[in-house]
Parts: sequence; structure tokens; C-alpha cells
Amino acid sequence: MQSQPRREHAKFISVLFDEAALWHLSFAAFTVHDLNTGSPPCPRWHRIAVGAGWAGNIVLTIAVIALGVWGQTRGTLNTSENNETRIVSSTECSSCLEDFRSRLKPILCEPHNGSLAEGSGCKLCPRDWQLHGDKCYWLSKKSKNWTGSRDDCLWKSAQMLVIQNREEMDSIQNLTQGANDVWIGLTVTLPGGEWTWVDGSRLDPVLFSGSAAGNSCASVKGTQIQSETCAAEFKWICQKEAAVI
Repeated sequence: MQSQPRREHAKFISVLFDEAALWHLSFAAFTVHDLNTGSPPCPRWHRIAVGAGWAGNIVLTIAVIALGVWGQTRGTLNTSENNETRIVSSTECSSCLEDFRSRLKPILCEPHNGSLAEGSGCKLCPRDWQLHGDKCYWLSKKSKNWTGSRDDCLWKSAQMLVIQNREEMDSIQNLTQGANDVWIGLTVTLPGGEWTWVDGSRLDPVLFSGSAAGNSCASVKGTQIQSETCAAEFKWICQKEAAVI
């Protein structure tokens, strides 16, 4: 079944041919009229020129329409071919990625009970980062103020440490090894404001209920969170989601 655009083009071309026939009859009638009337007939070259002009217009119009139909058909075919190519490429890419993962698992993942279960995966962290649960943690060796520490984590495509519960606090103690104060992603930016984590979440009062003075930042020492001036310089902790393969 023909598409709507093709039917419209075919109808338009049919109308053009009807118009061509009408122009031909008009030209013939014009010639007969000259013969029936006593008026001097138009020169033969004049009638030939007029007829040639009409014929040229008809041919030119039909050629333009034909080119339009051909271009639209070709464009439709090209679009269809491109869509099919994209589908094939996407399927091949997914297959290659799955094959790449299956080859990485035996190398990077530690087997459980001597083997890797089919369909199972493992969590990986960048070099010098430590895995705890679903997240990777990194402890700096240098000291900076709170803003510089936050910016360094962002540069690593991570964020400063956000502690959601007591269990996470205990796991962080293993990372810091009871070191001196370490910056975490907790701050008060406005006087009279509330303690807010860098991800926008509110602080659980169970973890810390210290006063929220303006321009205050939080550090952790052992399992205790404490308020500090943001200009102080400490080490800091960054965190990001672990990669799963």
C-alpha cells in the first residue's frame, strides 16, 4: 500500500497531466478560432514559441515533482538503513561489554569457596581507595581547610564523607585508625542554620547534636563528630560508589 506522501505526489502529477491536456486543447482552440475568424492568423513562429513555452513549463514542473518524490523515497530508505545500523551496533556493543566483564571477573574478583557463581559480580574501587560495603573511601595524607578538602573530593569525581548511621561511623573508625581530626562533609553555612551534609541531607541528631554556629564545619575523631572552624587544616576523607562488574 502506498504511503500518504506518495499518493499525494501521484495525485499532483495526475493533475499536472490534466492541466497539460487542457493547455493543449486551448492551444488547438486558439488556432481554430484564428481560422474561423477573418482576422489575420498569428505567425507560425509565434504559435510554435507559445506551444514550446507551455510544453517546457509542464516538463520542468513534472521533473521537479519527480525529483522530490525520489529524494523523499531515498531519504526514507537511508533513515531506515541508519536505524537498522544503530540497532545492530547497540546489540554488538552490549555483547562485547558482557564478554569483557566475563573475562575480567576471574582476574579482579575474589572467588567465594574457590569459584565464581554464574551471574555474580564483585565491587571494585580505584587504586589507593578502600572498599567498605557498597562504597569506596580515600583518606588523604596532606592537610587542607574544609573548602579545599571538599574541592579535592569533587576533582576526584567523589564527595566528602557522609555518615548516615552508627554502623557507618564504626566502619570509618577502621579507616582513620583513630587518627587526629579528619574533615567530613558536614557544615553549617548560615548563622542559625542546621548541620547539613554535602549531599543535601540533614544530620541525624543521634550522631551529633552540637551547636550549629555559622560557618562551622565538622570533623571526626575516632567515633566522635565535633565542630571546628572551617579555616582549620586537617586530613579529609572522600567517598564514591564502588564499581560493580
